Amino acid sequence: MKTIEEMEIFAKENFIPIARKDFITFLKDLIIKRKYHNILEIGSAIGYTAISLALLDDVYVTTIEHDLQRYQQCMVNITDFSLNSKINAIYDDALKVSLSSKYDVIFIDAAKAKNILFFEKFQNNLEDNGVIIIDNMNLNDFKKVASLKKIAFYENKIFELKEYLNNLKKFKVSYLDIGDGIAFIEKV
Repeated sequence: MKTIEEMEIFAKENFIPIARKDFITFLKDLIIKRKYHNILEIGSAIGYTAISLALLDDVYVTTIEHDLQRYQQCMVNITDFSLNSKINAIYDDALKVSLSSKYDVIFIDAAKAKNILFFEKFQNNLEDNGVIIIDNMNLNDFKKVASLKKIAFYENKIFELKEYLNNLKKFKVSYLDIGDGIAFIEKV
């Protein structure tokens, strides 16, 4: 795929969740305003967010995907956009990946039941002036397709995540109604 629009169509036709356009705009504006350069994304899917960000000047993305098919499509898309030098895509379970780099933004958009584990694992990779963003806090898209049992399970996971985040001492947490709802987490 050679355009962002082609990626959006592919994602829709193949039921692949990607970030909403308003969230991408918010994230790009944040990166430009705060002069951020290094981004870590947990959950690449087909590379939509990573590519959208890497198209910005002087922005580099490390993205992790555990699903082989999605990772392979992500790699094709990165190559199609000629962004191999700006995006480091890793095929693995994010909880098994060890990273020593520091990032301005850590974007968590992966297995919702593991958000606390992802936060705990990667919080030390955050630059002092950086932010961690967790997507899908509202679960609106998920609620359209999931069973009532799954919805109840994931609503409970979001409740547990909010309880956890609200009790953090070293971070300030805001909940913003952008995209499908985000937790916006900054070091204090």
